[in-house]
Amino acid sequence: MTRAEATILALVGFGVWLSGAVMFKFGGKFLFESGPLVLAISALGIAGSVCFLLKATMDWRKSAAKDAVTVAVIMALPGLLGDVGYILAFPQITGLNPVTAGPYAALIIFGNAALLAYALVRARQPQP
Repeated sequence: MTRAEATILALVGFGVWLSGAVMFKFGGKFLFESGPLVLAISALGIAGSVCFLLKATMDWRKSAAKDAVTVAVIMALPGLLGDVGYILAFPQITGLNPVTAGPYAALIIFGNAALLAYALVRARQPQP
């Protein structure tokens, strides 16, 4: 993979993270303070979305299935790095209760775990 391709993938990943951060800023009260059922449904929706985004981005960039884990890591890294700052200043950024940072972090970990698991499965699929 070229440096330019990795940069494009990282920028896509940053864009996904930024859109999620904005969504959490405005919808965080509903997502994180409405109880475990809403949080679980949100987590499943986000996990499905990031897996779909990985597949769509790989198809768009014509990436080989064997590169799925590399693509997923490159796309996830900007968001994971951004989430460090986001979680440290969570109440100031979101206006939510500081204890809500825990469910937020759990949601982020779950979404990234689902993304990496999907990438592993995708990378192991037989090549045509």
